[in-house]
Amino acid sequence: MAQRASTSNSFEAVAGQNPGSILSYEHLGYEVKTSEGRKALIDDVSVDICAGELLAIMGPSGAGKSTLLDLMSFRKPMKHDGSVHLNGQRLDAAPFHKISSFVEQEDALLGVLTVRESISFALRLHLPLLSRKEALERVERVIQTLGLQSCAEQRIGTPISRGISGGQKRRVTAACAMVAFPRILFLDEVTSGLDSTSAREVMSSIRALAISERMIVIASIHQPSLETLAQFTNVMFLSEGQLCYYGKVGDLEHFFEKWGRPVGKFSTPAEHAMNFLNEDFASSQSSTSRIGAREFREFFRSLPSSQPKDNEKHQLSLTYPGDPSAAHGSARGFSKFFWNVMVLSERSVLNYSRNLLAYGVRAGMYAGMGLMLATIWIRLGNADSTINDRLSVHFYSVAFLAFMSVAGIPSFLEERAVYYRETKNGLYTTLPFVLANTLVNVPFLFLCTLFFSVICYWAIGLHPGGAHFFRFLGFLFIAIVAAESQALVVAALLPIFVAALAISAFINGFWMSVGGYFIKSESLPRFWYYSFHYMDYQRYAFELLVNSDFRGLTFKCATKLNDQCVCAYPSSTPSTCTVSGEDVLNYLKIGGISYGQWAAIAVSITIIYRIALYFALRARSS
Repeated sequence: MAQRASTSNSFEAVAGQNPGSILSYEHLGYEVKTSEGRKALIDDVSVDICAGELLAIMGPSGAGKSTLLDLMSFRKPMKHDGSVHLNGQRLDAAPFHKISSFVEQEDALLGVLTVRESISFALRLHLPLLSRKEALERVERVIQTLGLQSCAEQRIGTPISRGISGGQKRRVTAACAMVAFPRILFLDEVTSGLDSTSAREVMSSIRALAISERMIVIASIHQPSLETLAQFTNVMFLSEGQLCYYGKVGDLEHFFEKWGRPVGKFSTPAEHAMNFLNEDFASSQSSTSRIGAREFREFFRSLPSSQPKDNEKHQLSLTYPGDPSAAHGSARGFSKFFWNVMVLSERSVLNYSRNLLAYGVRAGMYAGMGLMLATIWIRLGNADSTINDRLSVHFYSVAFLAFMSVAGIPSFLEERAVYYRETKNGLYTTLPFVLANTLVNVPFLFLCTLFFSVICYWAIGLHPGGAHFFRFLGFLFIAIVAAESQALVVAALLPIFVAALAISAFINGFWMSVGGYFIKSESLPRFWYYSFHYMDYQRYAFELLVNSDFRGLTFKCATKLNDQCVCAYPSSTPSTCTVSGEDVLNYLKIGGISYGQWAAIAVSITIIYRIALYFALRARSS
């Protein structure tokens, strides 16, 4: 028999007290394969929740709280006979996501944004068509209701700058989901890691906004204090995926009295319930442990209030008509796509311009490295003895700047966490995020490349002329964008900073090995030459830089006492005791390349990396 429960004996009574939506879950179930066969993590759970009610889902570890929350929010596929109805209208995942929001257990926020900015950007992504005046009023209302006035202009906080408290972060995370006034709000362990006072403040703030906006709030919660649990209207207890109790929080103590097992003097009703449900220590001599969850569940099922009348579903659909897919301020199609790109780009500009870990430190590092190259390889001149020094400058420029692309991984991992939170709530899709990241990412990388190039190019004495400088700048910029794109792909696949750093460093070291500098291209083993050598963006950037610098240059060869001319590289004009830049390029087997063709290949590699980033993010989010 389905474990269906309601918090009153009649939906007519509920309708009179709570006009608004009624959310009905029927026959929710979820199974997984094990070595012993199929195991039910959630077993045939059915409940009804009214607008303005806050439901706390409780149970021991492994009871199925998070799994049930994922089922209720369509984050996991339910069994074929499971269904969800709002006001009697059956809902599938797509329309359900339009009227619901999910608050994750972890706070995924951009640390350099203020509280107000974080909530404002969330609202703009939720409701694109909302007027500026309405948006400002709604943000201010949420800030006031959730008690964030004192920190509204304060930044969230980063590892290098202190921000708001943990309880305030929880409220900001909830505010980002609640600012659109969803009809249904899910909270996953929203008070986890907070002290009892902070937990009570968080739930009290959420309760105030939920009741005022007639939201349905469903939260999994672990060991709440009596004051925190009092912020909920209803409570549900699970054990081994089965419903053991569902009712009003205030009725829980009466339930135990009716059962004949009243709450003890030094215990709370929730703790008393957990004593029966936690069977990890059932072998102890505790009477509650010996009784266990099965008796708890059977007594609850025997109560008349837990068995709904046959006509309740019909009453529900007649009493609460409505269209759950209608959402004020929504936008569709290309307009929303471009709006999302614009808003995400604006937010990224703020993030990158304020976040020293994103580009500030890197820009300073590139400028410092440019100064180092300028003072070490200063005024190389045109003697043939400086040819290898010039080659080293170009190789080091590409290799170092590519290696330093790993500096962008920490800030991207922060963005990635926000991306997953927002895409799971249906604010936008993967493509707008990748496009916005690219649009903002590229100009910042160009500035970093410009700082490096301006400082070192003329001081080293590379090929004079504006055209040569801008080619140096452009080719080096292409390499840095490719390296950055590669690092982002790794970070998207490996969300652990140390792992992403190690893999990125290995890949860049690998490209250095097959690029043709340490060992000439023609000397590479054929496998490496015809495979990875042709896919190496560092190879194309290096060859472009060397060609741009060496073409048209003439290097003087050294002479001995007997006036015999000796050149470091084979010369096509030995009588002049010089070696041309073209002679060096031909010797290295990289002469005669087309700037446009090589640059196009390097850009194509970058585009491939960006496409890979899209699929990596999309695969992980799904």
